[in-house]
Amino acid sequence: MIIHSIHAKNVLKYEQLDLQDLPQRGVIAISGFNESGKSTIGETICFALFGRTFSVNEEELDKIIRWGESDCSVTIQFSNHKADEASDELYAITRMLDCDGNHSAKLYKVYNEENPIARGIDRVEEALFDLTSIEFEEFIESFYLAQREITTPHPHSYALKTMAGIATMEHCDNGIHHDIEQDIAAADELASRITQIEEEVQDLDIEQGHLDSQSSQHEEALQTKTQTDEELANYQSALDEYNEAAPRLSQYLSKNSRASFWRFIFFIMAAVALALWWILIKMPDAAIHEQLAQFVQSNLPQFTAQHYPYLLYAGGGSVFLFLFFWAAGISHKGNIERLSQAGANLAEKMRSLDKEENEERSLQINLVASSQASDKQLNTITEADLSFFDQQQDQQAELISQLSGALVIERERVNRAAELQEKINTLQSQIDDKESRNQTRELATELLTGAARHLSKRFNHIIRDHVGKTLPLFTQNRYEHLQIDEDLSVRVFSNEKHDFMDLDEISSGTQRQIMLAVRLALSQEMVSRKVHTQQFLILDEPFAFFDEQRTEQSLSVLPELSNDLPQIWIIAQSFPDNMNFEHSIYCERDVSAKTS
Repeated sequence: MIIHSIHAKNVLKYEQLDLQDLPQRGVIAISGFNESGKSTIGETICFALFGRTFSVNEEELDKIIRWGESDCSVTIQFSNHKADEASDELYAITRMLDCDGNHSAKLYKVYNEENPIARGIDRVEEALFDLTSIEFEEFIESFYLAQREITTPHPHSYALKTMAGIATMEHCDNGIHHDIEQDIAAADELASRITQIEEEVQDLDIEQGHLDSQSSQHEEALQTKTQTDEELANYQSALDEYNEAAPRLSQYLSKNSRASFWRFIFFIMAAVALALWWILIKMPDAAIHEQLAQFVQSNLPQFTAQHYPYLLYAGGGSVFLFLFFWAAGISHKGNIERLSQAGANLAEKMRSLDKEENEERSLQINLVASSQASDKQLNTITEADLSFFDQQQDQQAELISQLSGALVIERERVNRAAELQEKINTLQSQIDDKESRNQTRELATELLTGAARHLSKRFNHIIRDHVGKTLPLFTQNRYEHLQIDEDLSVRVFSNEKHDFMDLDEISSGTQRQIMLAVRLALSQEMVSRKVHTQQFLILDEPFAFFDEQRTEQSLSVLPELSNDLPQIWIIAQSFPDNMNFEHSIYCERDVSAKTS
């Protein structure tokens, strides 16, 4: 990424900041007194690109707005192409912010602003990363050298670890160990809860198969109750049938008795009439004829011989009436037999009851069976039987109620035990999961340790290769090589002493020269490893503790260090008079920056 222009309004110290036609190669020198807004230019670039700055985080963005103003805006134009490619494609980012926290951003091609590539904070951030492969943290670590980052030797180890990627690994390793300790503590707590739940399960004292046994008893009681209800219904039905049949049976018995009487009378009449007819008509010569005729004549003088044929009619009529009452008797007997079956059925139901039999009850049942029981006798035995049914139903209902209550309690106990066991299984699964994660974390820490060792060695080679090109130029060939241990402590080889020296053995200015060379090496490595395009570099007060000779020496070699870092922004209070820069910007307090 190479910056072509910057236009800002009400950003930090500037009411207006307008930098146009910036050179794509060479040093852009920014100078001025303290509090004149030199560092503001670098922070303006950060804000335009990433919506935050080195010193102002995302939660305090209102500090970016110039004091007394209600909003600010910034637009930068940049190109993004490889060192061996020529490209006229210009991109721009416009960002606006007000005191109410409204923050907007837009990324677009300069000559096609109407169709932006992305709008909105998050989408612009994603689109910019897709375009440049740079995130804010990487930009700050690799391409923005803030003044406070080049300090005394002790913090250098952390800076180098950050550059090498090991600081992140150490942070991850510490986080992993913290997570391991947390999961171990959580697993112990879960195990304690499992113990408590297991004690609760033991207190329930669930007997295996007891619930099934109670269920069977309850089912049997329900079946017995159903059977008793059916028996009562059958008994009541038989009793109703008997009560309905009894009066009709009495009627048919009376009818049958009358039919038998008249059948007998008409049988006698038929026999007498036919016998008289036979003797008087068919036996005229018999002695009994004369005697019978005299008897009739003497008792029935009006009944003469001419009336004798009527005896045949009388006999036939009697036979007919006999047959009529004989048929009626047969019909009455059929009805009697049918109605008598109600008594037999009721008697059978009475005998089927599980009751103690005695002579009186047997006699009463026999009377019922023969349909000869009186109403009083029937009421006595049926009332006793129905009372027996009621007693049985009450006992069975009470037993069912007791079994139902016990069954509900036992089911609740069994369900509670199942719930507790499910909790135990869940907690144990959580413990297993935590133990499994900790095993993975242990492996991760081993891998991080190995990766950190590998990166240390690789970073050592990177620094040796890159710094080997720049360090002699910065130090006038006094120092050429660095030695970096696994813990990233830095030692430098002195050509004068022909040995490696600790950083605290050399001057502060030399230390800063070394760290500047290291930082430029990291910038070069970041371009080669990830960015793969030309990249600008911002160095804020890199020569704060350099003497004039070191400053001139460093400034003279910076433009020629790398074709991948062609545009270098350098911020300082002043520069040597004899230095010629591609572009110079002079900042004054309360005045917009001037370029030359």
